[in-house]
Amino acid sequence: MSELIKRQFELSRGSIFKDIESASGENFDVKPEGFNNTIHWQIGHVLTTTEQLLFGSEGQLPEEYGKFFGNGSKLSDWQGEVPSVDTIVEQLKAQLARIKEIPNERFEEKLPQPFLGNTTYGELVGFTAFHEANHSGQIHAMVRVLG
Repeated sequence: MSELIKRQFELSRGSIFKDIESASGENFDVKPEGFNNTIHWQIGHVLTTTEQLLFGSEGQLPEEYGKFFGNGSKLSDWQGEVPSVDTIVEQLKAQLARIKEIPNERFEEKLPQPFLGNTTYGELVGFTAFHEANHSGQIHAMVRVLG
């Protein structure tokens, strides 16, 4: 099952990378009508949330990413130097490599306490893959709407 979940991350990241490559860079920071955020925020949110959920205190992102892209963050609160789309894409690629290196036996580990209804690390990884696929769909829709 762990290899299947890792494959899900490959598929959703591949979709995100394809959409970013096909999008006009000038649209990364445009909030389309009917959406809460921008493509820039969406990819930063995918990166940040995945890092927090899968790697926790061992994460490799600067603390301010949570302020820019974490749960409940919004564009109107952005202050300071926001990481560029190019930087985030490179970090998404590096993060995918780290996800693929998670030992399969780790998926069986019990969490210290249930989190969002998940009791094992593998369940949490599965939830995170679902979360990412949801945002991948949002990114795809935004790219289509913005042209």
